[in-house]
Amino acid sequence: MLETGQFFCLLGVDASGKTTLLNAIADRYPDITIAHWKQFSSVTMFPDLLPDLDPPETLRRLGPHSRAAQFCYLAALEYDMIIGPALAMHRPVIVDSYWYKFAAKMKVLDMAAPFLYSVCQSLPKPEAVLFLDTPIEIAHQRKQEMNFFECNGRPADFVPFQRLVRATMLHLAEDVPQLRIDGRAPLDALVQQVVEIVHPECVRAPVPAR
Repeated sequence: MLETGQFFCLLGVDASGKTTLLNAIADRYPDITIAHWKQFSSVTMFPDLLPDLDPPETLRRLGPHSRAAQFCYLAALEYDMIIGPALAMHRPVIVDSYWYKFAAKMKVLDMAAPFLYSVCQSLPKPEAVLFLDTPIEIAHQRKQEMNFFECNGRPADFVPFQRLVRATMLHLAEDVPQLRIDGRAPLDALVQQVVEIVHPECVRAPVPAR
């Protein structure tokens, strides 16, 4: 085991392959904790007030202050309930996007109150950001359906919107070391590369994929 838990953030544009990569890591390396704020979305997105809306549409309907407050709560909850406890157990953690991508989208869209950024920036920082660098044009080809926050409400604008989000989220994470991972590589190679960074002891003896 590692002497202390280590905390990493996996970033990338929408449809860059983060979910596929993290699912593969979770399947093969159960000693690595995978975290995502959506683990809480079904119980925290005001279902009694807006029962027929999915989380992206719920967030779009909120005002700037409640939208910022809602996501600050989710980001803090993710750290307090998943990331922090795993680190205390000396487990390595990879969090999907953490707060960086949502905050980047809010900056590009100008849809959240300014306190969003100060609250999120006060949260514990990851040891490094792993940026899954998949060309945005390839990501666009993968997208069959898009929500408002993936294309600013216009599917034809996916590529320019994601370019702005990419630049903004990397800027927000500029005070954290950033490691680029080529998103065009085969999945097995991506898994190997990430695990060698996050938990090199673990990569020597993976659990067979289920």
